[in-house]
Amino acid sequence: MGLKDKIGQLRRSKNARLTLIIILLIIVACLYFFWGKAKIMLIGLFVVLMLALGLEVSENDWDLGTLVETGSLSESKVEQTENGTWLIGDDCKKEKLNCSNFEYQEDAQDLFEKCGGKENDIHGLDGDKDGKVCEALPSANPA
Repeated sequence: MGLKDKIGQLRRSKNARLTLIIILLIIVACLYFFWGKAKIMLIGLFVVLMLALGLEVSENDWDLGTLVETGSLSESKVEQTENGTWLIGDDCKKEKLNCSNFEYQEDAQDLFEKCGGKENDIHGLDGDKDGKVCEALPSANPA
């Protein structure tokens, strides 16, 4: 799993998002008290971070790209799974995929892990719940 995939997983994690917002709030608060020249800008950043915290705690999120593209708040609302994973990106929508949608097992496994893995099998690719999906598909790298 590459760095981009790990960042994507963090982006989808409610706990990681809350932690980042709280850390940024602390940094902005410290800068406010120790750096007098930019107090107005820091107040603005603090307000934006508080709004982000409010959205995260209330379990609301919108995909800004989709919002700009469609102009619809309802179409751009991001869904969240029961375990707190945000379904960000087209690949992680709750639309059903099955193993026939993939050429190789590794491709199915990558998507499975990207969208939450064992705790969040939104596509139902892991029938035996062992963490390995579409085991009947050929490998992209046969040994």
